[in-house]
Amino acid sequence: MLTYLINVTSDMLALSLLIGMITAFTDTYCKSSGKIIARIGISLGVIAAGVRAYFTNTRRMKNGWMIGTYGYGFTLGLLVLTLIILAVFGYFLMRKPEKSKMKTASSWVISIVFALLTTAALYSSLPNVLVYPFQFDTGGNGIISSEFFQRLGGYLLGVIICLVSCLGVYKLYMCAALKGIKAVPFTTMCIALILYGVFSFGRLMAVLTTRKIIDSAELFSFSAQSNNLAHWYTYGLFILALITAIAFIIGCYTKKEPYSTKAQHRKQRALWRSGRRYSVVLTVCFIAGILCSTLFVEMNKVVIREAPVEEPVIVKDKSGEDKELQVPLEMVSDGHLHRFGYKTTEGNNVRFIVALKQENTSNYGVGLDACEICGEAGYYENNAGQIVCKKCNVIMNRTTIGMKGGCNPIIIDYDMDENAITVPVSEMVKNQNVFKN
Repeated sequence: MLTYLINVTSDMLALSLLIGMITAFTDTYCKSSGKIIARIGISLGVIAAGVRAYFTNTRRMKNGWMIGTYGYGFTLGLLVLTLIILAVFGYFLMRKPEKSKMKTASSWVISIVFALLTTAALYSSLPNVLVYPFQFDTGGNGIISSEFFQRLGGYLLGVIICLVSCLGVYKLYMCAALKGIKAVPFTTMCIALILYGVFSFGRLMAVLTTRKIIDSAELFSFSAQSNNLAHWYTYGLFILALITAIAFIIGCYTKKEPYSTKAQHRKQRALWRSGRRYSVVLTVCFIAGILCSTLFVEMNKVVIREAPVEEPVIVKDKSGEDKELQVPLEMVSDGHLHRFGYKTTEGNNVRFIVALKQENTSNYGVGLDACEICGEAGYYENNAGQIVCKKCNVIMNRTTIGMKGGCNPIIIDYDMDENAITVPVSEMVKNQNVFKN
């Protein structure tokens, strides 16, 4: 449960806050067409994220990593463009008369660039969240099981926290605008855009430096630090929203509004109360966000008891070169996960796993101790006898080991007879880059 609660809030909470700020701004200052454009941007972002999630998780795509990288790049570029557009057109949008041509033009330009930014950001961040329900691997127990509903509960709670945070900041910023508090929400939104831009830059550099497209030790170090401190970006966005909340609460007790009737006065006071309530909602969501990135992470930590890396029997060819690796079945017939290692001539330690798929059978699962999603993190066996990915904590369905897809081990060629499993050394050499440091 906690795994998916943590993952969803980590992936989407910061973006949810930013979308709430952006949507409130367009609804407040842009014309009705701008409001429609903003909603179209959100809708297109969700659709694009859904299409990307489908293709990247159901199709083996050459250079598939580039699809997500383009999203990071577009998001970063649009963030820079948005800040420039706001600097140029923001004054006309907020200060010019309603029927001014400059205000109309500014409304169109700003709403379009905000819609494009929202689409790109959702395309970058939302696919993982959409895919999580299909990764509720419960070790073969199916969807009618406590394991499935625990994961679903954590997932839905994370989605609710993100949606409530988005709604809370949207309502708060709308209330502030209606009460004439404009400078603080506008300033905090601009700072939020800059903060999210730094975050997007870190994600982009993480991909480009890891793949040596950009060879810079400084940028690699920055991306690593940015990833390790990713939750602080979310904290920063919450703090910016709460600064607006504080400004609103101060205005609630200091700002004097004229009124001609008691009904008008009640309406004014109701709007102040509404803003205060959403300030409380944001504070609660902030606390929930902190818990998801601190206490719940500690509670969700698993003590990994790794299976030792065993040595297979090396069979040489006539010239004395290593030809095959043999694993006697008696070594792996106990039903537990077994890991084997082989050191290539280039000095890379390549690992593969063998596990009995079903008791009282000779059906074994064989694959690398690595997957295409989480890399060389590998697998361990928990106390319940389930095989689990060390990085994402997804439980493997033993019957699918040896098949493509998801977090399953990378497939390797092997042969099996009544005595042993035989893996060609060429398979180790072919896949050694997976384990290259």
